[in-house]
Amino acid sequence: MLLVGIAFPVLGVVILLLPHVHHLAVNIVVVGVSLLGGLEMAALFRARRIPTSHTLAPILGASLPAGVYLEVAGVLPVGWLGLWIPAALGVILVRAVLFRKDKDLTQVLAYASSSFFTFFYPGFFLSWVVRLSSLPEPSLSIVFFLCLVFGNDMAAYFAGSLWGASTRLNLPVSPQKSVVGFAGGFFGSLVVVGLFFLVTPGFPRFGLPLDIVLGLSTGVTVILGDLLESGLKRSAGVKDSGIVIPARGGILDSVDSMILTAPLFYYFFTLVGG
Repeated sequence: MLLVGIAFPVLGVVILLLPHVHHLAVNIVVVGVSLLGGLEMAALFRARRIPTSHTLAPILGASLPAGVYLEVAGVLPVGWLGLWIPAALGVILVRAVLFRKDKDLTQVLAYASSSFFTFFYPGFFLSWVVRLSSLPEPSLSIVFFLCLVFGNDMAAYFAGSLWGASTRLNLPVSPQKSVVGFAGGFFGSLVVVGLFFLVTPGFPRFGLPLDIVLGLSTGVTVILGDLLESGLKRSAGVKDSGIVIPARGGILDSVDSMILTAPLFYYFFTLVGG
């Protein structure tokens, strides 16, 4: 929690005081996080002795948010992903099949499958964080998104730690998760919605009922993202996805709540707020 207390204000300063060139500063952070997250994903496969692309797939995965930024900035045309994704997957597949010794051909299916997954996770999903830079009020939109995610995370953590012992769900992917923790997370999201409704009149422009729907919906995706990451780590037999962040674990441990929330948030703004 101390890390969040330090990192969140720093991110706020970067977002609000450095909005230049379509929030270049914060989007560089997103690309870097995508690369490190891809490297961690490859390491999870290695922990299970599953052959995978250690560097190529993470680099290609990080190219997705980088390319989306160039699209937002007007350098690349809209729809470029329709060409780049199959091209990148083709490169990975060629690497998996053609650059193999005879004795390694039995591992092609495992190598290609794990590399495809590393390509998409987390870079593809974090691309929607970059797309927030294209919304009409990008600075407020990015801050609102981060507040919803971290507000849910922190409220769930404190509620679960203090009062959740008797309501633990004993889920296979995360036995410590509790009903009280989940409820606390939803409450945290609604508190963020209420604060923004009071502090930033007119933003977002959905009206309070739809603001509440957004808050509850992101509460669901934050929980699902966290459970998915827990499942991946348990499958790999590790406690943390990495050691990049002291006292918190890896990059994937820190962005899991954003993985499914970012696309939902972006499309809610573009379709409902249209």
